[in-house]
Amino acid sequence: MKKPTKLPKLYVFQKVIIVFTALIIPVYLVNLLMNMMGQSFIKQEFSNSIQSKVQFYSSQLDDQISFIRNQQLQVINDSDLQKLNFLSGTLDDYEEIQLVKRVKERLSTIQNSSEYLVNTGVYLKSFGRTISTQGGINKLPNQEYEMIEPFFNDSPKPALYYSNGRLFFIEFANNSSVIVYLELSVNKLEKTLNQLVGNYGDAGAVLTNETFSFDIAPKHEDAIVNSIYTIVSKEQNYKTLDSHVLKVRDQSYWVAYNRISTLGLTLFSYVNQNELTGSLKKFNVWLIIMSLVSMAIILVFSFSVKLMIHNPLRELIAAFKTLETDNLNISIRPKNDIEFGYLYRSFDKMIDKLKQSIQQNYEQKIALQHSELKQLQSQINPHFLYNGFFNIYMMCKAKDYETVATFAQKLGSYYQFVTRSGEDEVPFAKEYRHAMDYVEIQRIRFSNRIQVIADEIPDACKHLMVPRLILQPIIENTFEHAFENERKGGSIHIKVTCENYRLCICVEDDGNKITDEFIHSLEERLANSFHVLEKTGIINVCNRIRLKYGEHSGLFVSRSEYGGLKAEIIIQFNYGGGSDA
Repeated sequence: MKKPTKLPKLYVFQKVIIVFTALIIPVYLVNLLMNMMGQSFIKQEFSNSIQSKVQFYSSQLDDQISFIRNQQLQVINDSDLQKLNFLSGTLDDYEEIQLVKRVKERLSTIQNSSEYLVNTGVYLKSFGRTISTQGGINKLPNQEYEMIEPFFNDSPKPALYYSNGRLFFIEFANNSSVIVYLELSVNKLEKTLNQLVGNYGDAGAVLTNETFSFDIAPKHEDAIVNSIYTIVSKEQNYKTLDSHVLKVRDQSYWVAYNRISTLGLTLFSYVNQNELTGSLKKFNVWLIIMSLVSMAIILVFSFSVKLMIHNPLRELIAAFKTLETDNLNISIRPKNDIEFGYLYRSFDKMIDKLKQSIQQNYEQKIALQHSELKQLQSQINPHFLYNGFFNIYMMCKAKDYETVATFAQKLGSYYQFVTRSGEDEVPFAKEYRHAMDYVEIQRIRFSNRIQVIADEIPDACKHLMVPRLILQPIIENTFEHAFENERKGGSIHIKVTCENYRLCICVEDDGNKITDEFIHSLEERLANSFHVLEKTGIINVCNRIRLKYGEHSGLFVSRSEYGGLKAEIIIQFNYGGGSDA
């Protein structure tokens, strides 16, 4: 199997340069992102502005045309106009003149109501004349009649009629015997369209119908209009769109759409995107300049770091390599007082303090832990062994050989665990089993007057490594102080929990010999266990646990809910130097 390629080791100055570069790059990227976001925001604002202008223009024009169309529909139902149409030829000259006069005044009112109208007229078949604001009263045939006559047979009737560069609204009534026609000003429309995009050089606006058979535009850019028509013919739902970007002659144009329903036309407004973003190119130039300046800063910084830091550090590294043989008697002195001289002198002081620290702290602490463990093992009460042999003697006299066998087996297992000196730590399952052996021995000694209720230990804590002989002394303390001279018997409750890197072993009894003063005194001794001269029994257990696992662990006592003493061993594995749970 091919070994993975190891990355080359980096010098400190190289790491510093990498960190510096890593810090510069985000700043550069943030500036780049801000520039891009700014450009995008400005483009969007330009686009929104143009779109708003197009929509406003379309709305204004739509309102104007709606008003004109309403006026036209009112005229076609005018009583004077209808009377003139139906009674023509039966009226005397005076009545006829008065009716014609009132109809002409109504047409002039419509004409003056909008600057988009250049002519307003009616055709009355029975009257045989046209009446208009531009041509007055003319008999047939005349130029105005010939202009609108081709539209009589159109089906369906369009909203807007176009002929030879002229736009008309035409309404028919009474089987085309009455026709009201309005001519829109193409010049006025072109002028207002030019005002719509007049702030931009390469821009324009076009009003056109759905088939692009005609268009109204202040200036005709055939290539752009043809491109718009290509988009419209490909996009079936173009009327639902707000904008589009198209390319014409290597130029990008932003196109805005808006429908003018009263005209039956669509307004297309286009602006060269360079018109919108031309001023933003300066920011791109400054971005390039900033990129070059950043690279130059990194190069100058790299050279300076190598000269001022790397070279002196190499001398210090050489000194550290002499310590790789664990020789603490070496010292280095700078030849002259340079900026790194303080670091060299501090290195020598560190060597001296390291020697003292090893001597005064580490070695003493390790020695203390081992001596206290050996002291605990050496101070096992010999009376326990004597009592055990005496119990065996008495059970043999009573010929209770089965109990003798059990007692001897438990006693042998007990002393095998206690006298083993090769292990300072054991799996918790072994420690718990040893404690249960001790419990069984004591129960036989007390003729089963003591009931022990012990939980099965959770699987999660069976393999946890704990110091030896931490549980048995606690149970031993219970037998000695709660039941040693108690003939009525009693009960001991042992419970083990393990969760969130916390092992808790709780031992409680119902003995009534324990006073509140005793519990309070024991609490104070455990809280100040390191200052207590006695180092055996439960004090020793508390010290050993705290030495290994820190102040969050230890032995804690209180009054049991069963009436006696409650002792809790708590080992917090994620504090101090203990094993992981």
